[in-house]
Amino acid sequence: MCDFNRPRLHILGLIFVGLMLTVAAPVEAQRAYEPLFDKFSFKAELSWVGMGTSIGLYDDELDLGGVLNFEDDLDLGNRKTTPSLDFEWQIGKRHRLAGRWQGLNRGSNAQALTDIEWGDEIIPVDADVSLTFDLTQFFIDYTFYPWVKERWALGFGIGLRWMDISTSLAWDLQGGEEVGSQNADVTAPLPYLYIEYRRLLTEKWRMILGAGILDLTIGDISGSQYIARAGFEYLIGKRWSVGGAFNYADVDAEAKNVTGDLGLANFRMTIDMDIWDLSLFGRVRF
Repeated sequence: MCDFNRPRLHILGLIFVGLMLTVAAPVEAQRAYEPLFDKFSFKAELSWVGMGTSIGLYDDELDLGGVLNFEDDLDLGNRKTTPSLDFEWQIGKRHRLAGRWQGLNRGSNAQALTDIEWGDEIIPVDADVSLTFDLTQFFIDYTFYPWVKERWALGFGIGLRWMDISTSLAWDLQGGEEVGSQNADVTAPLPYLYIEYRRLLTEKWRMILGAGILDLTIGDISGSQYIARAGFEYLIGKRWSVGGAFNYADVDAEAKNVTGDLGLANFRMTIDMDIWDLSLFGRVRF
């Protein structure tokens, strides 16, 4: 089993969430800027998700390993329909806390068309390969708005993308002549800087645009990530709204000193993921 050892990243994530709540809590709530903002809202989405996933596992000492593109090499489906959940909490005129959850579980069965190097294992040609890939991600971001006008607002902040990835790869030859497996579990909070622009297009239509980026190295972990969001919604009275949104997220990361099965090897792992979705949603506004 391969597992990232990320104690410093976990501590960073907990400190980050604590700081956001500490900053936001003392601010007096106001409703003067509705409907540009909602005091509090909960959003349920139905998302059509597309993914591109490439994960590499290397044993540099033995000069073994390689990259697997899960969709191209192992026939993992790159489309899935899944629910997503969001919340937004406007704490006063200039402070907002928001979060988004999404879970994606996929699996495939394929035949290896050539020898595949994966960590310190070699999957032989013609082997039957089964793959299970589970991803849960949660975004949370705090935004401060220096500019708040009657019909638009612009803010800057910091966000945290918490990812929980579980990968299981198993293979055997016809007749069960050879069996092998390799697992990889990754859990990490990834921070990013964030900017948001929102505008009332009419009395009933609201637009929200956002983007985030960060490139950092912490210990044996290095990487970059980018996110983007664009949403349009129609306001129905004081309590409801419906709309659509586009979300995009990209992660390109590398970790060294990853422990392999039985603790016998130190691997280097690379992750390159693109996730995009189109969503239809309904929002309850409080």
